[in-house]
Amino acid sequence: MRVSFLPILLLLAIQAFSQDPWKNVYSESAWAGRDSWQKAEAILKQLGCKAGNRVADVGCHEGYMTVKLSSLVGPAGTVYAVDVDQSKLDKLKGHLETRKLTNVITVKGHFDDPRLPAGVLDAVLIVDTYHEMKDHDKILQHIWVSLKPGGRLVICEPIAQERRTLLRQEQERKHELGLPFALQDLKKAGFQILFRQDPFVDREKIKGDKMWIVVARK
Repeated sequence: MRVSFLPILLLLAIQAFSQDPWKNVYSESAWAGRDSWQKAEAILKQLGCKAGNRVADVGCHEGYMTVKLSSLVGPAGTVYAVDVDQSKLDKLKGHLETRKLTNVITVKGHFDDPRLPAGVLDAVLIVDTYHEMKDHDKILQHIWVSLKPGGRLVICEPIAQERRTLLRQEQERKHELGLPFALQDLKKAGFQILFRQDPFVDREKIKGDKMWIVVARK
């Protein structure tokens, strides 16, 4: 009896897609494609960084923005790449070695503390990670302490159109967060809002949502 493997292969493909069709968007293999929609250069410009600066990429994943920040601040600068997932940091270290980048310090952060040095940072970047943090007030307090006077914090986060009116807890359960909630957090923490744009990145064809951006100053 001949057995057809086509239905089995089709089922496996459907299962793999249904788990998370965009799971690898942050892996190194997807970085080139991400360049087409992330508006990374525009985000970096909002940080106001220059050669020799000290910056942090909080929620760095495998290092898409970290690598760009490393080039931006140059050999005299320092990038603190923070993630709570050690496996992501291990992959990042491999990417750094391949590119011979030596100005990046990897940091295993906590969900309520990025574990950054106090009073030395010129800027902090959080991309598609703020909604995952457990205690936003504590996180912002730690970031405030880590920044120099006048230092900048740039946050870029996703929210789908159909979830913009939901309660904060409901948005976060969907791994999203609306700009108004972030603005409340930042103002409560004492930050001055310099710039905001919503929407900023349209990635509906990629992940079914749009990303906003806010720039704040200590």
